[in-house]
Amino acid sequence: MIAVIGAGVSGLSCAWWLRRLGAESVRVYEAEARCGGKVKTVRHAGALVEAGPNTLLADDDLLAWLRELDLTPVLPPKDAQRRFVLRQGRYRLLPDGPRSLLLGDYFSAAAKWSLLRGVAGRHAPPPAGETLAAYVRRRFGAEWLDKAVDPFVGGVFAGDPEEMLLEEALPRLAAREREPGSLLAGIWRAARGGQLRRKRACTLQDGLESLPRRLARDVDVRLEQAVRALRRDAAGWLLYTDRGVTRASQVVLALPADAAAALLAHEAPELSAACRQVPYAPMAVVASVVPAEALPRALDGFGGLNPASEQVFALGHLMVGRLYPHCCPPGSALLTSFVGGRRQAGLAALDDAELLSRLNPELERHFGLQAAARQTVMRWPRAIPQATAALAEVRRALAPWPERGLHVCANWLDGVSLPDCLAKGKRLAERLAA
Repeated sequence: MIAVIGAGVSGLSCAWWLRRLGAESVRVYEAEARCGGKVKTVRHAGALVEAGPNTLLADDDLLAWLRELDLTPVLPPKDAQRRFVLRQGRYRLLPDGPRSLLLGDYFSAAAKWSLLRGVAGRHAPPPAGETLAAYVRRRFGAEWLDKAVDPFVGGVFAGDPEEMLLEEALPRLAAREREPGSLLAGIWRAARGGQLRRKRACTLQDGLESLPRRLARDVDVRLEQAVRALRRDAAGWLLYTDRGVTRASQVVLALPADAAAALLAHEAPELSAACRQVPYAPMAVVASVVPAEALPRALDGFGGLNPASEQVFALGHLMVGRLYPHCCPPGSALLTSFVGGRRQAGLAALDDAELLSRLNPELERHFGLQAAARQTVMRWPRAIPQATAALAEVRRALAPWPERGLHVCANWLDGVSLPDCLAKGKRLAERLAA
């Protein structure tokens, strides 16, 4: 039997593809009463609200697979995909292509020239352990870090570019930088080789949690059955649960890093210690439902990101009702705000009253909030794993274990996004099935 411990998207993807590829015995163990991990969809004030990830970036292959599963992808209106960044107290439209980048005034002439020189010029490979911030400063200049990369990192990873590694956060870019010639030439080679596929933001008709629920229908999932201990002997692995002991030939850890560390403490103390060092960013997610007319300055697009230099309360806001109108009751607007992150961890721990008393004036100031919103606060004390140097130590300690039947398939290694998690599950399943 192949045992998958954890029924988040990574673990379910691995189990689903194992079954598709013909594995006869696959079992998923989940400590909670539901599947999906941090992919969670709730109903609030008549709206369909995502407590975790709010969107799925999908290429054509992923969209086709979702439809094969009888799920319905919902793409936002074309003009709703514009991104904004807070600059000097007001939201500015982020350039969305070469024309608006070069002809617009979001970046200075010096920053545009730095970009052209950095992309088209020859370069040395990035040094080992280079942080994302150091890379951007070296290749493109400080303005690009402040105006583009910092808000991007805050919005996607809730992280700090000063501690995140280029190699771990953006491995494809790091690979391009190691190739000979210019970065532009590397991108052109990748495009000609079919490695750059168009991706579109989408959600699912019944919310993103419908994806893990659908995957779970096709596999053997044991809910509320936590694995309390792991032991290895000559024949494989023993899993100890509250309902007895089960033997497995292969074990896939699809758990948060700290939970994986607890299970590994006896059999793999070095790997356990490395897993304990993986940092996470906490997050409080606030969904606000208001009459549409009570939000007169709502952004006409995807949402707004707040760089650290602006020193505001929230990391950013998504105009969910604009992106996905089916999520809102008629005549209403749905706005989702994100508070906390790696650099403002204490804000995510504020009680509901204090958190909302600080968030709502910001909503009024930037979006003209004119009425009391119906709000719900959803908290993730360990929301998003951070792509720091700790992952290099995990990789080193993990290296001998796949040959012994132990594997990691989780969002804290090799990509945190939903497409990353789905893809790594499939890759691992293909290796195990082979």
